[in-house]
Amino acid sequence: MEELTVAVPVKIADRLRGMIARGALPAGLRLGQKELAEQFNASRVPVREALKLLSSEGIVDHDPNRGFFVARLSSDEARQLFRMRDLIEDELLTTIEWPTKAQLNVLRAHAARLEKLLDEGDRLSWWDEHRRIHEEIFNLSPNKIIVNEAMRLWTLTDRFRAILPMPRRESAERNIVNKHNLVEALAQKDREKLLAVRRERRHAFQELVLETLEYRSL
Repeated sequence: MEELTVAVPVKIADRLRGMIARGALPAGLRLGQKELAEQFNASRVPVREALKLLSSEGIVDHDPNRGFFVARLSSDEARQLFRMRDLIEDELLTTIEWPTKAQLNVLRAHAARLEKLLDEGDRLSWWDEHRRIHEEIFNLSPNKIIVNEAMRLWTLTDRFRAILPMPRRESAERNIVNKHNLVEALAQKDREKLLAVRRERRHAFQELVLETLEYRSL
């Protein structure tokens, strides 16, 4: 009975979403329900529901005759998603409430841990920590519907990150994912700087993604 509850498909979907975003499940891969059920120690029912949920989000493609596949990446999709993020995130950051000292300490700890994980080349842990700091910042806004939409779009574009190498050394690519300037803008209560830093990082990531997709003729 536990497998038939809503929580189980949602948990499986969360794990699959993370695996796709981290590149553990590459674009175009067929997602066999039997294999996934064994992997997650569940029956096929919650696995199928999880895949249908991801299909509704656009992360997974469903062919009634062939099954479920990790959605392929395209330049057109990336441009549209980043444009939506521009609109949603800028609106969201204009509504955030400035963090408390305790919240700033948490954000600084996240930023420092991200740098450490990059040095170590730990992509899986880095991805989890990267999502966490975004959620912390976005949740400073009281507009939770917009927060949820921002995170949905963030997840959809973050799966493009799997096609990029992990920047372990100092470089322009590593600066894109550095969060210290973002946290300091929050500490200074400088909304203009906050918007500028976030926009700059987002656009730089977009350019890297589009250049890579173009190189791969996608």
